[in-house]
Amino acid sequence: MSQKPSDFPFNNSGKKGLARNSVHYREVVAQGVGGAAPAMASLVTLTGAAAYAYASLPLAVILATLAVLLDATRLSITSRYVQSAGGIYAFISEGLGKWVGYFIGWAYVLYALTALVFIYLSVGVFLPAALQVLGVNTPNWIWAPIVIIVALFGGILSYLGIRPSLKFTLTMSIIEILFIIGTSVLILAKVPPDPKTFTLAYAPPPAAFNVGVGMAFVFLAFAGYETTSVLGEEAVDPKNTISKGVFTSALLVGITYLLASEAFTVGWGVNNMSTFFTNLVPGIVLGMKYGGFTLALILTILLINSGLTDSVTFFNTVSRVVFAMARDGVLDKRLEGIHDKNRTPHIAVLFSLIFSLVYTLVFSDFLGPANVFLAVGITTTFGFLIALFTANISLLFILKRNSDLKLWNIILTVIINAIIGFVIFANIVTTSINPYVLIGVLTFVVWMIIGAFYGILRKNSVKQL
Repeated sequence: MSQKPSDFPFNNSGKKGLARNSVHYREVVAQGVGGAAPAMASLVTLTGAAAYAYASLPLAVILATLAVLLDATRLSITSRYVQSAGGIYAFISEGLGKWVGYFIGWAYVLYALTALVFIYLSVGVFLPAALQVLGVNTPNWIWAPIVIIVALFGGILSYLGIRPSLKFTLTMSIIEILFIIGTSVLILAKVPPDPKTFTLAYAPPPAAFNVGVGMAFVFLAFAGYETTSVLGEEAVDPKNTISKGVFTSALLVGITYLLASEAFTVGWGVNNMSTFFTNLVPGIVLGMKYGGFTLALILTILLINSGLTDSVTFFNTVSRVVFAMARDGVLDKRLEGIHDKNRTPHIAVLFSLIFSLVYTLVFSDFLGPANVFLAVGITTTFGFLIALFTANISLLFILKRNSDLKLWNIILTVIINAIIGFVIFANIVTTSINPYVLIGVLTFVVWMIIGAFYGILRKNSVKQL
């Protein structure tokens, strides 16, 4: 049941399908890089890893990059057998069947929707802090218009077409990487690299465990690189383009993180890393320290740009997964609509925009944007990791069905899933239990229960596939 672009020229309503052969290798890479949002991660979210690894952060980054590249290898192989707008959902359905594919796809949809919420609030929460470093104070309510702007920007650009959305993503991703690497080189020119940051020397005891936990948090900072898989029906020569693109995007993000982690660690001071992760925007602080107001301003703009780019890529992702699931009959058929001119799954885009924006505004109004940011961070983590774990297992069944299963495939799957299992474990044991963490966990559990009941109601549709 290998799904190729030519299999879907029209949807069930007789309308034209997605824009086939409209995305090249460079745009595929841009989708993966934009999904990971390397500027935002480097400037802000790598602090989670630094909270455990301290000045051994670069070691944690190397370990995480190797783990992600192993996982990217698994996704690259799968994309040679399955090319579909469903991405991870389609990968799992092909190997483990439609029911498992639907259930994990349901989890992946939650991951992508709450990732949008996470992105909106990343800009809404961290931009005021960055502006404060620049000497600009903002009112407490500023998060709301920021959230609306980021949501509308990503939703509208995704609605307008895959080509304009990925042209923007390609340009902005290149700028992000170049400026983060340039900033890193600037800092390293003033403060030399420290080889011991690539060892356990600076990690607090138990050193190995804390670096491992740091690695787990860096692994999560790569989330989004796998979104290249949803371009299977729109990419030119998808069998090769997607398989190469998913690996290349992971590698580029890893290189960026590695340079940034080393520069930011030595720039902050290897003996001062206990204060690094207590700062909301340490990357902006370092920009001000080593490049003055101008560099800090540029990095703040990059922070905004990273959020906008990330928003576009996740709208592209969730809309195509929802579209594919609706086309397969496991979600409401009304969600499979394709825009006649733009050739985008515009109904799924609008659904994603309304759901994510209302979710963000309503819950942030009640709980506060920072607390919702924490809650959805937990929710996205579960959805992302469970989907990757299951997709890796699915590949073994795909390979067996195609008489191409070899021992090394099994060994590689065991290794990467053991790493993903550790990432899940590390997040569970290191997360401080509070009401907002529990809300994040409860959101995931309730969503999956609803998904199970919804799937039962549509069981007849699933059986017909």
